[in-house]
Amino acid sequence: MLKLFYLILLCLLVSSCHDATNNHDKNINLDTFSDLRDEKYSLDIVDIREHISKIASEDGVALPMDGFVNKYYKEQQPFLWINRYGIYDRADTLLNLLKGIDYYGLSKDAFRVSKIEKDLYLARSLDIESSNDNLNRILARLEYNLTKAFLRYSAGQYFGFVNPDYLYNSLEEYQVDSLTTRFRQLCDLKVLRPDKKFYFRAISHILNDSVAEFWHTTLPKGRLVGKLLKELDNPNLTKSERLRILCNIERCRWRLRGMPNTDLHNKYIVVNIPSFELYAFDGEKSQTMKVCCGEINFKTPILTSWIKRMDVNPQWIVPKSISKGFLHNYSYMHKMGMFVLDREKGKLAPEQVSYDRIMSNDQYIVQAGGKKNSLGRIIFRFDNNFSVFLHDTSAPWAFKRTQRAVSHGCVRVERPLELALFLLGERAEEMEDRLQYSMSVDFINDVDSLKKRNIDRKRLVNTLNVNPPIPLYITYYTVYDGICGQLCYYDDVYGYDDVLIEKLSPFIE
Repeated sequence: MLKLFYLILLCLLVSSCHDATNNHDKNINLDTFSDLRDEKYSLDIVDIREHISKIASEDGVALPMDGFVNKYYKEQQPFLWINRYGIYDRADTLLNLLKGIDYYGLSKDAFRVSKIEKDLYLARSLDIESSNDNLNRILARLEYNLTKAFLRYSAGQYFGFVNPDYLYNSLEEYQVDSLTTRFRQLCDLKVLRPDKKFYFRAISHILNDSVAEFWHTTLPKGRLVGKLLKELDNPNLTKSERLRILCNIERCRWRLRGMPNTDLHNKYIVVNIPSFELYAFDGEKSQTMKVCCGEINFKTPILTSWIKRMDVNPQWIVPKSISKGFLHNYSYMHKMGMFVLDREKGKLAPEQVSYDRIMSNDQYIVQAGGKKNSLGRIIFRFDNNFSVFLHDTSAPWAFKRTQRAVSHGCVRVERPLELALFLLGERAEEMEDRLQYSMSVDFINDVDSLKKRNIDRKRLVNTLNVNPPIPLYITYYTVYDGICGQLCYYDDVYGYDDVLIEKLSPFIE
C-alpha cells in the first residue's frame, strides 16, 4: 500500500452505504485524504486475515455454528461483507435486522450488535486517529462478527440454540456396575441439527444479497410460538415468567427428523407432561383427557412416534425394578393374576420364582390380562427405545390428583375407550360395542391357564391395528395453549426449565 490505493478505498467505503441514515461524511472525496500517510489507514488483505485468525482463536466455540465460522476463515474462504473496495450494503441490512432480535428475547450482546455498529461507523468515518485501532483490525472484526452473528441467528432460529437430545440425555447418571457409569436416556426427539449444507446455503444468500429473505425463512413457525411471542411482549411479566416463555419458544424451534411438527398434521395426539393432559386433534375437532406420567425417578421420556396398534386385555411383563418387590409375596402374586415365565421351563407358579434368574433375565414375572392388570384393559403401542406406552390403569384414583407424576414412565390415560375410538375414526361405529364388551369382560386368572366364563368369543377383540398410524408427540411445555387456546403456566415437574435456561443464558436477554 505504497500509493494512494487506500485513499480510493476509503472514499468507496464511505459511498458503499445506501441506507437513508444521515451520513455526515457522504461528500468526502479523494482530496480529503490526499495528505494521509498513516499506516492506520493502509489496507492489507493478508493483515486482515491474520487479525480474523487471531479473533477466532481468542473467541472460542460456544455453538456448532461458531466452529464452522472459524473453519471457514481458516480455509481462506472469500470475504462475505468486505472487499478491496469497501463494505457491502448487505452489512447494513444485517445490522438493521439484528437490532430487532430482542423481539425474540435474544441478547444483542450475544450477536455483537453494538460492536458491529461501532465498527461500521469507524470504518466509514475513519475516526481512529486517537485510538490503537487501524483499518485492517476494524475490517477484520466486521467480517468475522457479521458472519458469526448471521450464522448464529440463522441456525439458532431454524434448529434451536440447544440440542435437547444431548441436553436431557446428559442429566442423570446411573451405575451399571462398579466400574461403569452411564447417563439415563430421557429424550429421543431426533431433532435436526445444522450441517454444512445449511451453512453454505446461508452463505450463498449472503453472496447473493438476499440476507433478509433467508433471515425470514429461519424463523420458528406454528400456532404456539406465535402466542408465546405475543406473551413475551407483555410488560407485566415477572422475570421467572419471562424465562419460562423463552424456554418454551426454544422448544418450538426444535425440528423433528423424519416427522413434521404438529401444525402440519390434520390428526395427531399430544401428551404434554407438565400439564398432565392428552390432547387429541382431528382437523377442527379436538378433545382432551387427564393423564398420569412418570414420577421424578422414572421420568416419562420426551419423544415422537406413531401409534400403530392397540392390544385389549394385555399381559404385563413386570419390569425388573418392580419385580424385586414381589419375589416372596406369593399370595399377592396369586391374587393379582401373576405367574412366572421361565426361558427354559415355561410358565411357572409364583412360588418357583428365582431372584438370580430374574436379575439375569432368565425369568420374568407376568401379570395376566384382566381388570386387575396394571396396564388396565387396553394399551396403545408405538415404536420407542424406552418400553413405554399409553395405557389404561387399574388405579383410576390417581386422576383425581393435580400432580399426577405417579407412574414408572408409561402414560396412563383417563378415558382409554374414547382414545381408542378416536384412533379408529370412521371404523369406530362398528367396533365400539366389541371394544366396550372386551374391556369389561371378566377373566378368571389361574396359574396354569386363563379360563373364560360366560364369554361371547365372537365379540372379543384382542388386537386392533391403527391404520394409518397416528402421530404421537410426548412433549414438555411448561407454558402451553392446549385445546382451550389460552396460554397456561404449569409446574416444571422434572426441572427441565432450569437446565434449559442455563444453556440458553448466553443468548437470551
